[in-house]
Amino acid sequence: MDFYKYLNKFIIYPLYYFKSGDKRLQHLKQLEINKALPKADLEKLQLKKLKSIIEYAYENTPYYRELFDAISLKPSDINTLKDIEKIPPLSKQNIQAAGKLMLSSEYDVTSLMKDASGGSTGEPTVIYRDLLCHQLRHADPIRHDRWSGWDIGDRFALIWGAQRDLKATKSIKEFIISRFIARIWELDAFEMNKNKMDSYVANLERIQPKMILGYASALVAFSNFLIKHHPDHNISPSGIISSAEMLTEDMRVIIEKAFKCKVLNRYGSREVGLIASECKQQTGLHINADNVFVEVVKDGKPVPIGGNGEILVTDFSNHGMPLIRYKLGDMGCLSVDSCSCGITLPLMKSVDGRVADFFVSNEGTLVHGEYFTHLFYGIEEVEKFQMIQEKIDLVTLKIVSKNSDKSTSYLKYVEKKTKEILGDKCVLDICFVDTIAPSASGKFLFTMSKVSH
Repeated sequence: MDFYKYLNKFIIYPLYYFKSGDKRLQHLKQLEINKALPKADLEKLQLKKLKSIIEYAYENTPYYRELFDAISLKPSDINTLKDIEKIPPLSKQNIQAAGKLMLSSEYDVTSLMKDASGGSTGEPTVIYRDLLCHQLRHADPIRHDRWSGWDIGDRFALIWGAQRDLKATKSIKEFIISRFIARIWELDAFEMNKNKMDSYVANLERIQPKMILGYASALVAFSNFLIKHHPDHNISPSGIISSAEMLTEDMRVIIEKAFKCKVLNRYGSREVGLIASECKQQTGLHINADNVFVEVVKDGKPVPIGGNGEILVTDFSNHGMPLIRYKLGDMGCLSVDSCSCGITLPLMKSVDGRVADFFVSNEGTLVHGEYFTHLFYGIEEVEKFQMIQEKIDLVTLKIVSKNSDKSTSYLKYVEKKTKEILGDKCVLDICFVDTIAPSASGKFLFTMSKVSH
């Protein structure tokens, strides 16, 4: 029996966040109420939050004041959820061009939390959020994680990108919070070879996590490894959550075969956090509708529910850098269906999101494409990038740059980290280009490997 989970759930976890002034648990209580709100009440809540963030953005953010004044729009003109369509969508290019004008004048930039996204379009975007938004955002996945069978106090495993090679090693305090308060066991998805995956099997059998969360393609790679090398493993989570990439039905079948439990699809982004998640009914992804407003449009106009189009998201809680009708670069489809699970949050039928590819090192190790995306976080002069593994020892890097100077220091860093992960013999061929075309399928691949896995 894991007696520590009860001590953690009822004493350690709530006491730590209470003493630190973090409001995630108070927010979580309200989220659990909101998930069962009647449709009319939920839409009323959404409208209240939408009007609030729009008014705040106009009053405190130079970018939005200039945008609204240019089209003679006032916050008081937004009286229904449909009225949001009067506001022009926000693109990554808008954010890059506006820079600090996107930030609220109520905050000193040093008090905001800086983050960055490579995005599914390979366009590095620097974003900021205020501390309260950061705290509240941590409550969202707790509500949705519970649908897998996990709860606060339970162990869970994370098959994700290891950050230790990309920034300073975690402090002892961060490790203690991660391991003994959040109870997370991290497994490196950036490098997956037989020795490492054998160790993952041993660790997972030992700790028996209630939930495993990971990149879709990393979960598939590990599942195939289990099926081939450890068919009799006794890893038995209550649920698997696939995130950060598009999960196809073929991928879901492989993961469920390996772990013998439900695989729940999740959609989110670094810019706005969790957007939608499946429950175990798997009838669609429940939108995190009390925290974000999701639209699907085509050529700037709303798509009838059930139709496919571009996803726009409005974040209700980020006052440090409001994001209203933000274009994530993904395609999706809303659903008219309701779920039999009792959760009344509206559904997304499907999401055609990020597609990554594994690179192969000269030792045969699979390297997740996210490794390379992380190398560009925070590099504001890069408008867009794409990395293509042409051969085992040759990688082409295409860059659309804001600067005419091509001798920037970040390139040495990217080259160094590429050689570290793929091998010293790997050559990085850097090409500065004006544009980067999508693949034949129409989907932009920010990483692509032509080497057999």
